[in-house]
Amino acid sequence: MSQLPDSGLALDDLRTRIDAIDARIHAALMERAQAESGFAAASLSAGGTSALFHPERDADMMRQMVERHEGDLPLVTVEHLWRDIICACTSLQSDTAVHLDGGAELIDMLDLARFYFGFSVELVPGSDAADVVGAVAVSQGDLGLVALTDRAEMPWWRELSEAGALVRARLPFLVLDERPADLPALVLAQADSLVETADIAVYDARWTDLLPGRLMDQGIEVLSFFRSASGVDALIAISADLPEEDVFKACVAAGAEPEVLRRVGGYAAPIDGNGDPDETFEPEDDAGLGEGDVRK
Repeated sequence: MSQLPDSGLALDDLRTRIDAIDARIHAALMERAQAESGFAAASLSAGGTSALFHPERDADMMRQMVERHEGDLPLVTVEHLWRDIICACTSLQSDTAVHLDGGAELIDMLDLARFYFGFSVELVPGSDAADVVGAVAVSQGDLGLVALTDRAEMPWWRELSEAGALVRARLPFLVLDERPADLPALVLAQADSLVETADIAVYDARWTDLLPGRLMDQGIEVLSFFRSASGVDALIAISADLPEEDVFKACVAAGAEPEVLRRVGGYAAPIDGNGDPDETFEPEDDAGLGEGDVRK
């Protein structure tokens, strides 16, 4: 019987050990699926709904995973496996479809959707971001995936509302160097109301004049913007700890008093997987909206 150098174990013993671990993993997967089924049934009986995506719970689980991760297996591999397990279990009780933004490269959108929602979820390509917003708004629990671009071809976020689709998550959630499925995107979903537990609040902001100053100086990130002859629309993100009146004051302090400012969702702050697990991702700039960049 051959021995591995310095291991003290024979190859057959190691194979037996691996087989036993695989059996435990399989049993744990079956147990988790059964528990998920029980949770879904209890939620329905309590008047809730069976949903594929629970962004706040998902963010908590990912944070715990990052904190306990150690060893040689890449963190991004564990993330993908974990997400696939979660979505496979929850999709047993849900017929949710994910609508994809047709304005982005289809292969990139498919990679992103498969990485985060697994292979058991129906993917529906749309014509553009506005089409995705509309599909989610009239669905019974479907999700939307919209690619984030600095300069949008249309202000699609104008159609977001509490009566329809809202921003519920930002991807990638775990920011890593040279990671797969790294297309920046937002997840849209219906919600009974604006989520008060989100780390980051998202606003639809509109200006009919110059947009001077650097919003980033006030802690405001421009996720995407659209320029037209009448001014500029922007989808902005800021700490959810601030009430709307303080967000308005922050815009004014940046020299950019908006004509319209309304909250259209929120998301958990992404994790910087390259540094301290407790650190969240910090954007580097504000999409190039420097002084005088956007004009009437």
